[in-house]
Amino acid sequence: MDRETSASLAGFTLNPMTGVDDEALARWVGAVLPDVVDSSPTLDGIVAQLRAVIAHDHPEWRPRVGALMTRLTPDSMGDHLGDPEVRWFAALVGQIGVARPDVWPSIGWTRSLAPVPEGSDLPDEVTACVIDRRALLGHYDAIVIGSGAGGGVAAQELTQAGRNVLVIERGGMPPTAELSSDLLRSARPDGGLGALAGLPILGSPHADGGDAGRARRGDPTRARWSIGAFGLGGGTRVYGAQAWRFAPQDFALASTYGVPDGSSLVDWPVAYEDLEPYYAHAEFEWGVAGAEGVGIHEGHRSGPYPLPPLPRTRPSGPLREGATVLGWNTQCVPMLVNSEPYRGRPACVRCAQCIGFACPVGAKAGSQNTSLWRAARTSRMSIILDARVIELSTDTHGRVTGALVRGMDSDGRWERRIDADEFVLGAGAIETARLLLTSRSAAAPHGLGNDHDQVGRHLQGRLGVEAVGIFEEAINDNLGPGPAIATLDFRHDNEGLAGGAVLANEHVPTAASALAALQQAELVPLAGPSVLRSLARLLPRLQRIAGYGHPMPMADARVTLNPGATDAWGAPVVRVVRRSHAQDERLRAALGERAADWLSAAGAHHVATMRAPLVEPRTAGTARMGHDPAASVVDPRGRVWGHPNVIVVDTSVFPTTGGVDPDLTTVANAYRVLDGLDEGLDGF
Repeated sequence: MDRETSASLAGFTLNPMTGVDDEALARWVGAVLPDVVDSSPTLDGIVAQLRAVIAHDHPEWRPRVGALMTRLTPDSMGDHLGDPEVRWFAALVGQIGVARPDVWPSIGWTRSLAPVPEGSDLPDEVTACVIDRRALLGHYDAIVIGSGAGGGVAAQELTQAGRNVLVIERGGMPPTAELSSDLLRSARPDGGLGALAGLPILGSPHADGGDAGRARRGDPTRARWSIGAFGLGGGTRVYGAQAWRFAPQDFALASTYGVPDGSSLVDWPVAYEDLEPYYAHAEFEWGVAGAEGVGIHEGHRSGPYPLPPLPRTRPSGPLREGATVLGWNTQCVPMLVNSEPYRGRPACVRCAQCIGFACPVGAKAGSQNTSLWRAARTSRMSIILDARVIELSTDTHGRVTGALVRGMDSDGRWERRIDADEFVLGAGAIETARLLLTSRSAAAPHGLGNDHDQVGRHLQGRLGVEAVGIFEEAINDNLGPGPAIATLDFRHDNEGLAGGAVLANEHVPTAASALAALQQAELVPLAGPSVLRSLARLLPRLQRIAGYGHPMPMADARVTLNPGATDAWGAPVVRVVRRSHAQDERLRAALGERAADWLSAAGAHHVATMRAPLVEPRTAGTARMGHDPAASVVDPRGRVWGHPNVIVVDTSVFPTTGGVDPDLTTVANAYRVLDGLDEGLDGF
């Protein structure tokens, strides 16, 4: 500890939660955001929040903060902004600062331009289905694991077919008011903090094998950790709700482009035409607002969208003109958000917090207010929260008979074996793979569906593409959800590349997401008097173009079990190993150039292409669907090979991902594989 720092801490008592005195923290906060120093409530609030973050979210940061403050002083921070630790700390303080409502007037941001009426995205009928462990039965007709897109559909279809269903959800049920408003703990965190719709950071480790296979502890606040949201409704409660169908070519990438060396690219065992009726059904059941486009790379539609598109926003005009200059086609973005009241849910109120947040009025369609709501109305569904299936058990013939469930409630930990006739896995590509691998028996010594070492392989994320543009005049109107215009011209037929992406303008920025993007683009400093002033000037002039390209699957990108390691639930820890194919970086670079070109043509005077992680949290492919049991985990109807009373309805069955959000395809595919329940499918 140098003399100046020692002097700054002399006479103070170190806070037991942070290892650093609060007054010392205040000096560091003041060095990052000098504009808040004159406001004691704001400064004290940031310090209190920072203290809570170190104590509860990331206690492992305590020595990190202490080491930084021992090595440097607040007054010298400006001379060390190239230091990774200084950059990390300054970015964290900035995120905490701009998440405070008392800072928003100084930067010109507000949650909504109009008052938001009181509402909820949690229907009473669904919350009434939540039970505690004392109400659990010993046997159900069906158990559904996960309550997100696929799990919600499964619960709807099974209950409407007469089954008595238990839905097991690993997460909880945060109130709408909390999940719709907390900038720091949204499901799209910019500050690295625990999400309200996420998992406890320290109790949920993954062994992150990285691109080179080196094992290290995964952190659920980092994109590379590769998880979705947890809680009632899964990711659908907090997603961005873009509702793209996959294109016909997306189901036949291998046939369309060939199989690149080093990849495990295959076609889907079903075609667009097989899924089209279920796309239409999903759009009707959940409610999609949109308008038919120009047909570039799009499949036939059997009917119109059930809702008209959301109103165009201010950025749509310059972006449409820019696309015209470039000779590109554009269309509106289909959204799982009501443009007008629909099936008992209100219209969107155009607030500025959509992606990463619950909808304050329930206008955004999620499984909790669509498919689970319909299941609840049958009176045949029960939901247990904060519970996890550790393994599935089988009889001597390989038929799955029961689930070992562990949970946590106010009385502590509990464990129960629950039997069922049918099982549906909708827990996501990481957790579904873990459950299949851990469910070993004499009939399945390597795990369910894993006789040919296929479970966990072909792990895919999304290739994040983003460009940031700054305009001379204000362009951001702060009206949500935000995505209003897209081009599909680069979804396929990109020279020398397999696949592509839809490019669309991003969701309306929050104060936190705008600061993160502008600092990453080096347009707003990390510390000093210009942080809030620059943010206030640039935020209304900010526009972002984003897309998610096709990643190339590889057989050795996979999920395995980490020997000897268990998490807070006593479940085996998974080891996630990623591989990036050479095409991935080429595709991302090409799409990034197109995004930047669009912003420039629209009038942006400064454009920067962002370096997003090659692998983002959306994962797929670990329980591949196919015709051949030797090369897949489930058959074309989603049934696990050798275990016909187990089906998988999440993105783990996707052989490839489309260059769009997968949510609508997940919902449609779940309706497809569960169609015919009344006809007595083998095992279902």
